[in-house]
Amino acid sequence: MRHLFAGISALLALAATVVVPARATEATFERDLTVSGRVDLAINNGSGFIHLTNGPAGHVHVFARVHSSWGTSDDAVQDIAAHPPIQQTGNIVRIGPIHRALNNVSIDYEIQAPADAYLDAGSGSGNITDDGVGANAKLSTGSGSIQATGLKGGFTVGTGSGNIDAEQVSPGDVKANTGSGSIELKNVHGGLHAGTGSGHVKVEGAPTASWLIHTGSGSVELWTENAGLTLDASTGSGGIHTDREISSQGSVERHHLKGTIGGGGPEVRVETGSGSIRVH
Repeated sequence: MRHLFAGISALLALAATVVVPARATEATFERDLTVSGRVDLAINNGSGFIHLTNGPAGHVHVFARVHSSWGTSDDAVQDIAAHPPIQQTGNIVRIGPIHRALNNVSIDYEIQAPADAYLDAGSGSGNITDDGVGANAKLSTGSGSIQATGLKGGFTVGTGSGNIDAEQVSPGDVKANTGSGSIELKNVHGGLHAGTGSGHVKVEGAPTASWLIHTGSGSVELWTENAGLTLDASTGSGGIHTDREISSQGSVERHHLKGTIGGGGPEVRVETGSGSIRVH
């Protein structure tokens, strides 16, 4: 019996020395900025989502939720909330850490900004949703999806892994790339370079400059309005079909088709390793 009590005492002593990791913590901050002139907005988020919405001219409103993972002290979260990573110089607004690493901390941003703001937004890991903000926008995330509407002029969207769904409302060249995921682009009027390692590609619009579309594995569908174009389509395995009348050039091969549509125009080159290609 004496040995039993000794064993229990030893276990209790060991349990008392075990360090319990600090629980995950959370805090918020909010800022309302007044800007004179057109806003130049840059967002650099290490981890967390970014959600942009259309707001009045001359104002940028930021609401953020700071999260920690297990083991991060509550003081670190509270310090970020008390000293938000926001800088303003005239019409230039920078959101996100500049010279500071936020270890084991993520920030989710809800940002309201003018529709015509120059925009450069990126997250190391997290989704980006843009509801009508951005001229000449650049949106990027290391891992996450991008969904954007109301983009003005040319824009660039890219993700290491995730889907892309973007809409253009005024002409400009577009670049869209994902390591693995599908791409859907609407109302594209300008040049285009879109590519995915694995996923489908759907594009609606009218080429006014060359289009290059490629996917390692996936189908490609194009809606080209009544635009004239020169199609050069190839697939490793899959069919090629065009609903619009095409005047082919040279011999027609099963997995390669080249010809003019609507009297010809900018080159639209489509390549897929395995998948079908269709022009509506």
